[in-house]
Amino acid sequence: MSQPALPSLPLLRTKLFPIAAGSQPQLERTALVERLLAARDRPLTILCTPAGYGKSTLLGQLRLRLQAAGVRVAWLSCDEVDGEPQRLLHYLVAAIAEQRPGFGGRTLALLQGEKSLPHQELIDAFLVELAGIEGRQQLILDDVHHLRHPDLAPLARGLIERMPDHVRLIVSTRRTSGLIGERSMRGAAAFCFGAEDLCLTPEETRVYLCEIRGRRLSRAQVRLLHERTEGWITALHLATLSLGRCGESGVDFDGVTGTERNIADYLGEDVVDRLPDVVQRFLERTSVLDEFNAELCSALTGQEDAGATLQRLQREQLFIVALDERGEWFRYHPLFAEYLQGRLARHGEPTQLLHAAARWSEQRAQVDKSVTYALRARDYAFAADLLERQGVHLMAGNRLYDILATIGTIPAEVIRENPVFQIFYAWQLAFEEKYVDAEALLEDIAARLQKPCGREQGAGLSETLALVQVIKALVLLYQDKLGQCLTVTRHWLSLVPDGQVLIRASLSCLQAAAHALLGEFGAALGMIELARGSLRHCPSEYLHVMLSLIEALLCKEQGQLERGCALAEDARARVERVFGPRNRVGGPLALAYADLLYERDRHAGILAELLQATTWRDVATPIELISRGRLLMARASFFAGESEQALVQLDDWLTQVQGAGYERLYALAVSCKVQFLLWLRRPSEAERLCLQLRRHSLALPAQRDTDVGVALVQCQARLALSGRRGERVVAQLEAGLAKQGGEHRRDSRVRLSLLLAAAYWGAGSGERAFALFQATLEDAWSSGYRRAFLDDGLWLLPLWEAWRVADPEAAGRWQGLAEQMRMQCRRLGVDQEVFAGHQDVNPREQDILRLVAAGLSNREIAKAMHLSEATIKWHLHNLFAKLGTRSRTQAVLAGRRSGLLTED
Repeated sequence: MSQPALPSLPLLRTKLFPIAAGSQPQLERTALVERLLAARDRPLTILCTPAGYGKSTLLGQLRLRLQAAGVRVAWLSCDEVDGEPQRLLHYLVAAIAEQRPGFGGRTLALLQGEKSLPHQELIDAFLVELAGIEGRQQLILDDVHHLRHPDLAPLARGLIERMPDHVRLIVSTRRTSGLIGERSMRGAAAFCFGAEDLCLTPEETRVYLCEIRGRRLSRAQVRLLHERTEGWITALHLATLSLGRCGESGVDFDGVTGTERNIADYLGEDVVDRLPDVVQRFLERTSVLDEFNAELCSALTGQEDAGATLQRLQREQLFIVALDERGEWFRYHPLFAEYLQGRLARHGEPTQLLHAAARWSEQRAQVDKSVTYALRARDYAFAADLLERQGVHLMAGNRLYDILATIGTIPAEVIRENPVFQIFYAWQLAFEEKYVDAEALLEDIAARLQKPCGREQGAGLSETLALVQVIKALVLLYQDKLGQCLTVTRHWLSLVPDGQVLIRASLSCLQAAAHALLGEFGAALGMIELARGSLRHCPSEYLHVMLSLIEALLCKEQGQLERGCALAEDARARVERVFGPRNRVGGPLALAYADLLYERDRHAGILAELLQATTWRDVATPIELISRGRLLMARASFFAGESEQALVQLDDWLTQVQGAGYERLYALAVSCKVQFLLWLRRPSEAERLCLQLRRHSLALPAQRDTDVGVALVQCQARLALSGRRGERVVAQLEAGLAKQGGEHRRDSRVRLSLLLAAAYWGAGSGERAFALFQATLEDAWSSGYRRAFLDDGLWLLPLWEAWRVADPEAAGRWQGLAEQMRMQCRRLGVDQEVFAGHQDVNPREQDILRLVAAGLSNREIAKAMHLSEATIKWHLHNLFAKLGTRSRTQAVLAGRRSGLLTED
């Protein structure tokens, strides 16, 4: 096809440059720019996202980086009037000529000549001139979705398929149609960036809101806005305009919805209003759905071509997110869905659509979705009937988060009339950590359910009553009330008939968890087998995963780190396969897996998962696992050199576990803090905490003393070793070690044995110290233990140095470990050579040094210690020699550097 030649075309030169940002600072997308730079050797790079994801801004930043590296970059911002091929070619020539004056003379002559030429001849001329330029050339086409002329296909194929090797094309578009189609995006030479790539990260969201926009928001508020917008930068920008009207003290986060004026105006004017009426109606009617496929959309819209419409929405990038690899199930961006629901509400109530969705979901065994849609439609009788019949299966399948979130919207009088609603409402209360209210409500429900049938009919109790007991046991497990949890599960396991397989499996699983956390490992294994036996008759992927989690926890206590990791990895793969990549089920698994990885010093890659796992919880996440995660994050920060941040994290957690019922968790957290304080040479604070922990342990029931006792002995041992008084804790460590004789207490034995070896050496029993240290080292190291040595390196490194002198051949094989412990000391600012050199300062000399530091004269010290002044002078003479100092002031400073004295 040929067209009349163009006269000299007036060009808008502003289209040959990115739109200037003005005085407003931009969010630097450094990581994304680096990814684009890494892909710059690809012939074609495509940015394809919905409106407002910052494509143009990102390409503008990329252009500056390329130009700074000496690359010539031509830019063209496309709009609707550029669709005619000759006009587009004219602009392409002008864009490159801006970088290379004189370029495109032949192409322009053909475009402006009197003779009309076929498009292909014009394209050929342009490509020949492109091939003739020297050096690298980048060509950026922004907003290509505006180009829809039917004759553009040859030009597109020419640019993409025949582009010279030294010319690279980068385009941005909102849709996978038009000039850049799906075929181009799937090409081997193409490198594509989608909405998931351009979404802001949580840290970028914080920088944008707090530093670029200047909002004084907490991290929790930033996280909430990030979750609401899912990293969509335009929504964040519009949200800040809304927040600005509230003032800094009255930020209304509930107002950040798709119906907020700024967001709604943007979505209406820039996205939806440009669509055909039939597509707008389709969007509105399907907006009530959390997830949808073509069949469900047809049921709600009556359109037989719903599949084709969904494909169009994907091509048009209309804030639709694919949920599976096959591209069958989708959801809308939450703000887009809220905007569409607002439009729908203006046309009438969406109740009829929700009813249809509930019935459709029930027919396809999607009970959780059916209940959720029924509750939104206020069809409470239908929802209650489904929950009574399927509540146990929902629980065993972990398909209840939407139900729990929706249950609070039910009127109070409706909840009171339906016990099944009360059950799930109590569960939601517990999930919100309102444990007292939850337990009271569960007790009331159980009493009401048992009255009609009589207590003597316990073997025939309904599944509803049994479900109450499962949730009650789970709520007790949440709170670390392990003894009460065992009482409930034992009692109801004796009452639940064999036919209620999922109830029996759930109760067995909870009982196994409680036994494991109490250190009753044999009983835990027995309940795991009982639960697995029940599941042979009625499989539940979720319960199988929870049993694997408990086994992994047992492996940690048994010192079987490699096996525990293998179990956790297999369960994590299973969770992703069954529940998808973004799910809550992986949270407790991540916490248990991280604990195992930390011991092997391989935890760096999983740290990012832990914050979400402790906040966006699974319903089966007890506070024990949350505590493990919080302590692990604190340890990782501390031993990476971020000591003050770690102490803040730890103190924050300690305030949350000081109440009744959390005695064991409190002891573990205190033990961790004592260890930190001693590394920081703050023994006075550590000693005060030890005394608090000792008083705390005296009030603890005997059956829960095991872990607290180990934590207390470790605290006392580390404190004594820091004060060069290892002989004081030898007996305590030996007694504590004797209590860890079971095969499942290997983890505790490793830690206590290492401290006992250091105490033996401090007490002058070198041979016993070296023998125990070597045996423990060889056994623990072969099982994968690493952090047990590094985290206690402050006390173990001096022991190793003495061992090296006594038995250089045996100790020499562990030179690598010694170097790692030295590195740990350097990271935390410990002068280990000074520290180790002061090991021969005896307790009396240390007491004298403390009195010197307090400002007492020799005469005052002699009186306080009931010694002669001459004896004090003699001790000070020896002390100065050991510390390598010549004065009292130097001795005090050296004592503080080495940990002999506190710094406070």
